[in-house]
Amino acid sequence: MLRTVHTVPRRVPSPRCCRPSAAVLLVLFSVGSIPAQDLAQIGKTEPVRVNGSLSLLGGPYFFSGDGSPRNQPFWWSANGALNLSIYGIQAPFSFTLSSQQRSYTQPFNRYGLSPYYKWVRLHVGYRSMRFNPYTLSGLQFFGAGVELEPKGFRFAAFYGRFKKPVAQDTLASITPATAYRRTGFGVKVGVGNPRNYVDLMFFRAADDTTSIPDIGTTSNVAPKENVALGISSRITVTKQITWTLDLGTTVLNEDIRYPARTDVELPDFVTGIFNPRAGAKALFAGNTAIGYNGRTFGIRGQYKQVDPDYRSLGAFYQQSDLRAITLDPSFRLLKNKLRIGGSIGRQQDNLYKRKSYTSIRSIGSANISYNPSATYGIDLNFSNYGIAQEAGLRAVVDTFRVAQVNRAYSVSQHFSRTNKIRTLAVSLAVGLQQLQDLNPYGTFDASENDVLYGNLFVSHTRLRGNLSVSGGLNFSRNTTSFGENILIGPTAGVSQQFAGDKMIASLSATWNKALQNREPSGTTINGTGTIQYRYSAMHRFQISVNVLQNSTSFVANTQFTEVRLLGGYVFVFQPKAEKT
Repeated sequence: MLRTVHTVPRRVPSPRCCRPSAAVLLVLFSVGSIPAQDLAQIGKTEPVRVNGSLSLLGGPYFFSGDGSPRNQPFWWSANGALNLSIYGIQAPFSFTLSSQQRSYTQPFNRYGLSPYYKWVRLHVGYRSMRFNPYTLSGLQFFGAGVELEPKGFRFAAFYGRFKKPVAQDTLASITPATAYRRTGFGVKVGVGNPRNYVDLMFFRAADDTTSIPDIGTTSNVAPKENVALGISSRITVTKQITWTLDLGTTVLNEDIRYPARTDVELPDFVTGIFNPRAGAKALFAGNTAIGYNGRTFGIRGQYKQVDPDYRSLGAFYQQSDLRAITLDPSFRLLKNKLRIGGSIGRQQDNLYKRKSYTSIRSIGSANISYNPSATYGIDLNFSNYGIAQEAGLRAVVDTFRVAQVNRAYSVSQHFSRTNKIRTLAVSLAVGLQQLQDLNPYGTFDASENDVLYGNLFVSHTRLRGNLSVSGGLNFSRNTTSFGENILIGPTAGVSQQFAGDKMIASLSATWNKALQNREPSGTTINGTGTIQYRYSAMHRFQISVNVLQNSTSFVANTQFTEVRLLGGYVFVFQPKAEKT
């Protein structure tokens, strides 16, 4: 007999953020990406610090040739950035105004604070925490959390809101995606230290069906509920051997409006936390690795498996339905002057044989780095990634079987020499990238391509005269089923400092010759000249000119010339200790 559980939803009162006192406190919280604040530094640093910059740039733009100009006849822009720091709490602000766009950024609309003292760390506002990849992993929430790591003990907990409610609006032309209010909490308990630990974790998140008006079952947005359990550990077996483990299991109700399942009898304390409904199922994911790191040799093996459709509401999207095995050996020889490494592995999907085809991916790479002296070094790299199909629910027709391999080869060398008078640096890089179709019927030949490239760069700087000269040669060839495109040409540049390093003048130019199927296809010339004058640490002026002349058929406008003149002023405001 079908059993339906009826519950009376409770409305969670929204925080009164509109009160003046709360608004003042919230503005003091920094943006979510700012590092945590160390309370032990209070009194040791300046309580209030302000730095930032303001720039005003503008100039005319001239165009002649085929097609339409790519800019307006006169271009200008104003950019500003200001950062206020109060005892390490950051409040950044920036704006951009130009003849083509307007933007305004106030990052502390998403505010957060993570003060810490010794082994106690607090999280308030918009923050993110991490348990392991399969439970809670960096998803931002608005709430509060705590992390405690005294000697031999590890504890973390949080509660917060992951999504704001957004009601459905079928009349609006552009509207945010409909969403229920989603809240969650989690706890992690463990023992050990960063080198050796074992952590157990619990995570739960659920949508509030009363947070927005009823949208019916025809919508593709449904209220969800999720519980995830996990375990993570790191064990240093010996000084050279380390073993790591991350496991997770999740149970997800895709729609909590569905009737509860009656085929599974669960204790009351379990149903009080999570009551599985029609369509709910338990899924598993995990990865483990063991590595050996000696003086001259190291090796690491990893195994990873994620069930199809595995998902936790506390983690970002991750690839599911996969099983992967990789092995990474490495060697360090000749007193670490020679390093050899590589990776080999195999990955497949269709773990439960539900798909029509099974995709098999093979991976392999090798790299050699040799640095016999402080002035010279060479690096060689090779990678090979292949994909093939096998039968799943049905046999694979050979004519349409996907079988491809992507290979890459590269060699780079660098040489540098420095003394009291000058610095010389030379680098050379050559590489080849290939995408090859292994299907004997040539079904996917159109996707094949070879890219061959080479870059030579030389720079010479005379330290006493502050004169720098550089030059090089670039080459690239792209070969596809439609033909061959080649681009080759030199580049050169020079810069000089004057007036006690207050003025810098620079000039650079690049010339490229284009060929299509070995026939000339035009040229491209690009030149830039710039003069910068630093009146003081806070005031700087700049004038530059850029000329581009194009006659290739690689772009829509086959022949055109454009000239940009740009002049401006930059104001830099920073504490005296930071001025350079």
